[in-house]
Amino acid sequence: MTHIPNTPAPDSPHDDGSEPTAGASRRRFLQGSGAVAGTLALSGFTGSGTAEAADATAATGAAGPTGATSAAATSRRGLPRGFNGDISDLKHVVILMQENRSLDHYFGAFPGVRGFGDKQALRFQDGTSVFQQKDATGKIVSPQADDGAWGNDHGAWGDVNHRKWDLWVQHSGASCMNYHSDAYMGFYHSVAAQYTIADQNFCSEFGPTDPNRKYLWSGTANSETGNTDESNYSRPWVTVAEQLQDAGIDWRLFSDNSGDGRQGYVSSWIGDYGDNELKYFKGFEPAGLSADDPRLRPGTGLIWRGNATYYAGTTTPNNDSDANLDAVLKTLHDACQPGAEHPLPAVSWIVAPYGWSEHPGADTMHGERYVKKVLDILQGNPDIWNHTLFILNYDENDGKFDHVLPPWPEQGTAREYAGDYPLGFGPRVPMLLVSPWTRGGHVASEVFDHTSTIKFLEVWAASVGKPFHCPNISDWRRSIAGDLTSAIDFAHPHPGPATFPDPLAETPVSITADDMTPRPLSFQPHATIAEDRKAGTVTATMTLAGGPVGKALSFQVFPDKYEAFSSTPFTVTEKKSRTYTWDAKANDGKYAFSIYCNDGFVRSFAGQLGDPPRVQAELVAGDGAHHHGEVKLTLHNDGPKRITYTLAANDFLGGTRHVTVAPGHTSTVTWPTKQGYYDVVLTVDAVAGWTQRYAGRVATAERGCR
Repeated sequence: MTHIPNTPAPDSPHDDGSEPTAGASRRRFLQGSGAVAGTLALSGFTGSGTAEAADATAATGAAGPTGATSAAATSRRGLPRGFNGDISDLKHVVILMQENRSLDHYFGAFPGVRGFGDKQALRFQDGTSVFQQKDATGKIVSPQADDGAWGNDHGAWGDVNHRKWDLWVQHSGASCMNYHSDAYMGFYHSVAAQYTIADQNFCSEFGPTDPNRKYLWSGTANSETGNTDESNYSRPWVTVAEQLQDAGIDWRLFSDNSGDGRQGYVSSWIGDYGDNELKYFKGFEPAGLSADDPRLRPGTGLIWRGNATYYAGTTTPNNDSDANLDAVLKTLHDACQPGAEHPLPAVSWIVAPYGWSEHPGADTMHGERYVKKVLDILQGNPDIWNHTLFILNYDENDGKFDHVLPPWPEQGTAREYAGDYPLGFGPRVPMLLVSPWTRGGHVASEVFDHTSTIKFLEVWAASVGKPFHCPNISDWRRSIAGDLTSAIDFAHPHPGPATFPDPLAETPVSITADDMTPRPLSFQPHATIAEDRKAGTVTATMTLAGGPVGKALSFQVFPDKYEAFSSTPFTVTEKKSRTYTWDAKANDGKYAFSIYCNDGFVRSFAGQLGDPPRVQAELVAGDGAHHHGEVKLTLHNDGPKRITYTLAANDFLGGTRHVTVAPGHTSTVTWPTKQGYYDVVLTVDAVAGWTQRYAGRVATAERGCR
């Protein structure tokens, strides 16, 4: 494949990492030292596949799984031998956070997720969509494939006006719209096709690397919005690692510690690029400790486990060779060997050197090689591989375009604002979940952020009788972000090795949207309107039904005409619906606005007060098996003449229907869903300007089913 050359832009004052370091700065374009050709050896095993594995193989060709190990032999309960069919089967959680990519940048062209084919995407008042961004001259810039390595300006940070989601190019340049091709992303697309991808996973803060990583390790950035004071052991609040230590849960952070002194990390193929966030926290300060201090004790010491001593020495070779990968991942490799002195613990974090981290201008392919090496290491020990959840996520988007609106807290939400600036959420970032319980090609569409990983660890820790509760996650964030359990099916494990393609081969994955199955959800958002013709208003009521206790969703309302384009956020729970009122008197009785929520939810309402059409919409949940749910639309005629509704499927099922309603009468239409999803647009033949749209997903799992 021919790679498009790309020269990095000059350093921006908003770019990722303004602090001095011993090595190259975070902003410096990486000059690779001799790209290595060839194939990384797969340290997995072959065997006879399960039916689901065979299906995935057929869908992905050479990228498909080779099958299960002998562990696939079934027990009397119909489960693979050694499995109980619940969360007790999980023995290891391994977390790798890479750098600075948006979901659209990596997976916008991947079938089955909300990417460039998203028909429920935000639309602007001129009829264009969020995929058609304008530069300062008004020229439209749309996504296009580009496999070059480039950086972007982070100019969108701190600008609340960007919440309209129409300033991407003006903030970050035309290249922010570019995405990597299917072939270039072949390895990651293969992992997603075989396992589970989360397509509503957002970075925790609309900001750079360091605050987002603090959310992963501690649940908050404590209102920090920039990359400052790296590796200086100054932050006083508790980390999840310390909480695991106190709870008696074995854990470890794997990284290369090359460098010189307190903040002297190396920005190349060695070191941790300053991304070992534990070195930012007071609890990991090694200064003044005696050599026999328990915190430094190999195997059990807090600081030893966090690899949080000062930078020292240099790992060799310092290049992008397989020998380097073996060196920087040696401690992980050793921990995964049978009889290891310090075996892989229950919870692990991995931190990559700069060259392997995918931070632009470090390229994606090196990151894929690094991740494949990690998977090869885990797969090399079947006892680990078959009882491990590997979580790959990304700290932030680096200014790269993503089209989905993130959840947004209302002004004044406790612990979610720095002055007048809303901290979260930021744009979507990739998340891949690799485990026996996420295998088969699934899309998880509950809202997640970096704190979702912490919440999952809380759930798991409670299940093994060693509970902890992270005090740093705000109440609002806890209600909005799920705990990952909706993406995981512990009752139906599919263990065994998988075959992953060589990233250097650049082989596209053969897969369609129908090959990816959405994970069911137990809740459904809804919104309806009511006119008050006397008061001259139209009021939308936003509701949530179902879900776990305390679940909340973030809705955003945009005027489609008559008023300035802007977003107004509302947080909705099952116990607390919210209302938005449009003053039609100010617009000669006219109204036009849309309501957006995550997972493809859209409501659009336009018309004139007193129009004869009126619709009542009811969502009927599915059972997750035989009944996918439906939408019941009761069509009213409040006028003196017959009217004919046209109902047209904008997406999914339903086709086009015409329904005539006599004056003063109603007609009820049952609209189908596809795996719970629906999108229908209603118009009326003789009423110009009147239209309504209902899109989203009805619940397809029982309440509380996780």
